[in-house]
Amino acid sequence: MKRYIFYLVYILLCLLVAGLLIGNGMQPLVYPAEKSVRETGYHMNIGDLRKQAFNSSTDLLPLMQELLDFSGTIAVTLRKNDIESASSDLARYTSRYHDLQNLIIRLDMNESEIARFSHDAGQQKDLLSQFVSTSESLQSLERLEIQYQDEENPDSVTKVRLQGKALKNRIQTLQNQYADVTDSLSSQGNSLGVNTEPVVLSRAELERLTGTVAERQNERDRYTRFADTVSPFVSFLAAPDNITFMDKIEIYGFISGSQGNPSPVFITLDDVPLYEIIPDDIGEFRSTVIIHNISAGDHILATRWGNVISEPHQIVVTAMETSLGLRVIPVKGMSAVNLTGILTARDPVPMVPVNILVGGQVFDTVMTSGAGTFLVTVPLSEGIYGIYARFDDPTYPLLSSDSEHYIVESDGNSIISVTSSKAGSFPPWILVIPGLILFAIPILYFRRKGIMGKPDQNQVENFVRSEDARMERNETGTDDSMYGDGFTPAEENLTGPEELPRRMYLEVLSSLSRQGIQVSPVMTPREIAGAIQKDACRTRFTGFINWYERIRYGGCQDSRCTKGLIHAADAVRESCRERRDEA
Repeated sequence: MKRYIFYLVYILLCLLVAGLLIGNGMQPLVYPAEKSVRETGYHMNIGDLRKQAFNSSTDLLPLMQELLDFSGTIAVTLRKNDIESASSDLARYTSRYHDLQNLIIRLDMNESEIARFSHDAGQQKDLLSQFVSTSESLQSLERLEIQYQDEENPDSVTKVRLQGKALKNRIQTLQNQYADVTDSLSSQGNSLGVNTEPVVLSRAELERLTGTVAERQNERDRYTRFADTVSPFVSFLAAPDNITFMDKIEIYGFISGSQGNPSPVFITLDDVPLYEIIPDDIGEFRSTVIIHNISAGDHILATRWGNVISEPHQIVVTAMETSLGLRVIPVKGMSAVNLTGILTARDPVPMVPVNILVGGQVFDTVMTSGAGTFLVTVPLSEGIYGIYARFDDPTYPLLSSDSEHYIVESDGNSIISVTSSKAGSFPPWILVIPGLILFAIPILYFRRKGIMGKPDQNQVENFVRSEDARMERNETGTDDSMYGDGFTPAEENLTGPEELPRRMYLEVLSSLSRQGIQVSPVMTPREIAGAIQKDACRTRFTGFINWYERIRYGGCQDSRCTKGLIHAADAVRESCRERRDEA
């Protein structure tokens, strides 16, 4: 009954929700801005909402404040030479600036004071980005100076120190431009009600950075001896020195002097040009070299500018172990197989050649994709073939490796079988044990339910013996009934209201067992009744189990129930005796 009530309430709720959705769906609450809309019970002030959406700067102020806060943080971290943190803050600054731009366009504020604020914030973003890049250049220039000092190359040290002047001038130029932008942002921010202290702080911090750079350059000038700044010169730095496949080498350098016609800088590996870089207006160049088709071992990196070559820089490329996976899949309806695989070395290996071998001969060479995978179709004539893949190319810093081998059998029209070399024969017990378990589970279940198998005579043996003794007493007249004079539950050491019906039930089972009726304590009373032939014994046993269930499961403690159970048990015992006498 409770279940039907629950279903009814659930259906009513579903109908109510569906009705609300259908009713509201007849009048949509989201309207295109370019179309006229009518007022509804939910939106009574459409005109005011539209006016507010296009003329309010409330949503802009948090973004504007966040931009000003970022500028102060970036300036402080730059002055502390924490380039990595400054770059991270600059990336978030750029993201928020784009959010502001999009919001200004959406709110149609291109001619407002906020638009001028956005323009100046964009200039500030570009200037801060140049500050970050120039700070990285300063650190690289200091590493160059230290490197040349370690190599005891005074001429190179002097020329690197002279190149510091170019960076100092760039820092000073950026600072002058930044000062103008921050003055404009501060004025606009004050008029709009945002806090402009962070942007004022950023100007002060970048002025300190400019002063620090000037002091360092003045110290360099003090120790710089006379040098010919007209003669061409290339300074060059690469890091790290020890790399593996797909690692990156950061390259940095300066050109100085004059060579007539300006020319690009070439990055060379073992005197072979890799690619060219165009220096900027102060002669600085920066790039990244990815270790790919470079053999393992020692190599020499250098830069060449016209006829001038930089000092060589030695790098060590270490080969990595590789793993080559392969799957062989028959092509349906054809005498061919598809080979798919992936080559990995810490990560998937892109754009390297993999050989496909069929019958010990190279059938094809395929290049891996950007994800390190490959796919090739191999047609086969009738016969048995060994197929596998191999990577073995010394021009890459990768160790060779083979995939697992496959045996493919073809009849000329289709593929009969594909067997992996790793798939050995299964021990017989691996197949036998699951089979035994599969058949044993239902057998145990049915035996547990008493549906099949012989009754467990061990479980009723004790009760049969007690019944034999009782039957002998009845035959000699010492016991006129199943529970004669002098028998009480206390004398039988009974405990609790459930003990008496249970013991009487088991004793009745022992009587039935003596008549050849297959019974078991694990069978239900109804199952036992079904196992008895339709006669007086079955009828009386059915009457007995009615009293038994009323007492044991129904909780009847009335004396009439107990007497009824005893009389029913006597009747079953009497009918069993009559059946035995007739037999």
